[in-house]
Amino acid sequence: MSITGIPIMHLPNALEQYKTLIRHVHAEPMMIRRAMRIAFRNLNPKESIELRDWLENRYQL
Repeated sequence: MSITGIPIMHLPNALEQYKTLIRHVHAEPMMIRRAMRIAFRNLNPKESIELRDWLENRYQL
């Protein structure tokens, strides 16, 4: 896969991208809920469980 002159050797990890998104919006309760809803809709069940566990350990929900 490549984007006009930029070779990409692997697909970005969706789980890590959602974690990054949540880190950026965690101070805003409405935005973190939206990010979580989008993430859980798009991740497979195994990744969803991993994200849930990560969220519970990192943030007070």
